[in-house]
Amino acid sequence: MSDRSRTRFLQVYQNAEHAAQDEAEANPFPVYIDDDENVDALLAPFCPTSARRVLKALEMAGVRKGDHLIDLGSGDGRFCTAAVMACGAASALGIETDEALVDRSWQLAREALGEDKAASNGLSWEEVEHEQRLRFVQGDLLSLETLVRDTRWTVLVLFLLPDHTHKYADMLLEHYRRGARIISLVFDLNEVMGLNLLCSDDPEGIYIYGKQ
Repeated sequence: MSDRSRTRFLQVYQNAEHAAQDEAEANPFPVYIDDDENVDALLAPFCPTSARRVLKALEMAGVRKGDHLIDLGSGDGRFCTAAVMACGAASALGIETDEALVDRSWQLAREALGEDKAASNGLSWEEVEHEQRLRFVQGDLLSLETLVRDTRWTVLVLFLLPDHTHKYADMLLEHYRRGARIISLVFDLNEVMGLNLLCSDDPEGIYIYGKQ
């Protein structure tokens, strides 16, 4: 991870954090997704993980060239963009229920990658877009189950409420058995039997699962 790509990523997404905080002050009571809605009820309201913690989690999981990462509730896309831009991942896909956040993900990714290859790990936005190394899709992990299951993802990221873990535990185990690492934020996955905790940072709320 080059210092310049790291700095550029932090600059763009820390600015986004300030904007999100301003919006939160204007509307301090975000609405939780309800089971009666026709959308995924697994996700918490958008709560962006700090850009610094994103980079730390990716480093702890050893994300590198050749990895294919999927974020199951990608918010403004910061994990996916960092994986490609700062870690050189082969591809990253973000799945997000909120259309406005999908649009925001594309906007921030373009801003972060831009035209300055030296500041983005030798990549430009045009190259990333042409090679489809970075994608954001509106939907949820259950309605897009075929997409989630059939691709050989090597890294899975989730920051989901634990109430419904049983609904996607089999999918996590399927990828884990293929050798994927799993990054879980805030909530550990102790209730998913068969996962090995490689490392964790409890104060930061980062839990990395994978085979030894």
